[in-house]
Amino acid sequence: MIMKNSLKLMMVVMFAIYMVSCQSKEEKAEEFIKNELSKTLYDFESYQPIETTVTEAKMTMFNDSACRSQAAVIDYGIKKAKEYLNDSKNAKERMEIWGKPSYYSSSYSDNQYYKYKEEYEENFKKGRDAYALCKTLADELKKEITKLDTTKVIGWEAKHRFRCKTKGGNSTIADYRYVFDKDFKRVIVREDMDNEDESRIRDVLISVVEGDFED
Repeated sequence: MIMKNSLKLMMVVMFAIYMVSCQSKEEKAEEFIKNELSKTLYDFESYQPIETTVTEAKMTMFNDSACRSQAAVIDYGIKKAKEYLNDSKNAKERMEIWGKPSYYSSSYSDNQYYKYKEEYEENFKKGRDAYALCKTLADELKKEITKLDTTKVIGWEAKHRFRCKTKGGNSTIADYRYVFDKDFKRVIVREDMDNEDESRIRDVLISVVEGDFED
């Protein structure tokens, strides 16, 4: 009896393995993606897959998690630099409105001028330093990108389009990009193609390669 039960269990396991091995790349990707989205979508009950295409994924800057993380840091640095320089510009405008201290200006006017002058200089320096740091990080990232073996196959890239409902209850169509390992067991990259933050990461990577951060 024990032998018979063991044999049955072995046959079930072998059948399960066989069924998994018979799945197409698209079916494996869809199964994995569906499981992932069940944990993250606001209204998973509204999830409706539309199309999935699977191709080989190679070691590009878009598929390397370290390069993407560095690009995200640069993107944040650029954002902060712009904020500092914008604050600097506003402070300079206020400084000029009050005008330089003179024999005829009041102490209040003089204090306002120096107050905004200090804000202008401080924010300008912060913005300039932030851009300089981004330039240094971009140089380092460019070196790392050139080291990538872009002929190396690292797994599979799946582009998945689906329909779902937003928090407001509106139906929308989303496009996600996944990069899986060769066995469809691990997600290397997950990218919402309509997400502005992730689009900027892609833009930074392209800018680094094209030399837009050069002096």
